Amino acid sequence: MPHQTITILKYISVIQRNTQRYFDSMLEQRGIGSGQQFFLLRISENPGVTMYDLSQIGNFDKGTVTKAVQKLAEEGYVKVTVDPSDKRVRHLHVTEQAKLVIEEIYTLRNRWIDQLMTDLTPEQRDALFQTLKTMSEYSCTGLQELCQQKETPHES
Repeated sequence: MPHQTITILKYISVIQRNTQRYFDSMLEQRGIGSGQQFFLLRISENPGVTMYDLSQIGNFDKGTVTKAVQKLAEEGYVKVTVDPSDKRVRHLHVTEQAKLVIEEIYTLRNRWIDQLMTDLTPEQRDALFQTLKTMSEYSCTGLQELCQQKETPHES
């Protein structure tokens, strides 16, 4: 079977890399970039969220979440509080300083989405969203199944 030289993965990769470059460029003066903006928005939308919850929301590993939250805390955008009933749990809240940046991120995000969706009808936008959502869900379940298969010892 011949291999395809260009697949949908190429286009997903191009969009993702350009999106990261866009946010890195636009947020550079704020001391954060594409790697932190996602987490800042999720913390804002879910006051008191834990790092574990963030990893589940975005399907990130613990190390990625930890590094992003540390950067946001260093920049003064997030404050971390220890759970009084379980000292291992950290709750996350945005600071007053973060609120203007959060509004800026929403504006930047909307502009970028509009750029990506130029000339698409509302119906095409909705269809694209639903298709990408479905593909995302399939990627999560497929990866989870693959990891479970690798963990299961093979019988000889």
